[in-house]
Amino acid sequence: MKKLILTLLLSIGLSSNVSATAQMPDLLVYEGKTVGIFSNPLESYFDKNHPRPNELFKFSCTASWRGYLATWEIRDGFLYLLKLVEGGCDEKAAEIPLSKLFPEQKAPIKATWFSGSLVIPQGNELEYVHMGYGSVYEKELHLIIKNGKLVDKITIDNSKKTIPTVEQKTLDELQKLKDWEDRVK
Repeated sequence: MKKLILTLLLSIGLSSNVSATAQMPDLLVYEGKTVGIFSNPLESYFDKNHPRPNELFKFSCTASWRGYLATWEIRDGFLYLLKLVEGGCDEKAAEIPLSKLFPEQKAPIKATWFSGSLVIPQGNELEYVHMGYGSVYEKELHLIIKNGKLVDKITIDNSKKTIPTVEQKTLDELQKLKDWEDRVK
């Protein structure tokens, strides 16, 4: 029965326009190092007052469904957007001027719209999942952000717990992608 439900959910999900590929992470400058993050803070900026400018975000490959790669920095306890590039899959991708999204502000842009967790994978990869940010690493550092301000840090040690099956992680990531697709329509 579980296999039937999994097959149905996967076939329904994969028949939509959702990309079922591991994603290139945004970058974060944190404590002097540049790391990949399994979070996309810019996506929460887009709403009725700030529609997603799809014409700026060029699709370049399935590893960048959002159509851009953002570079962020934690500076003086706040999250800042430093840079955006088209697509994200091409090393020579064109930079998207931040003024296109934030015409009234100068870079860097303080990310006051964002409240959530920036997930930094750490250590060895324990389980690869070919969808979204579903891969599991030994540890995850969660930087908790509230209205752009770093308010907490939590480290999760995945090496000491049961890792979800690839099927479960795939379903979880498929649901996240489906939710994102519904939001950007």
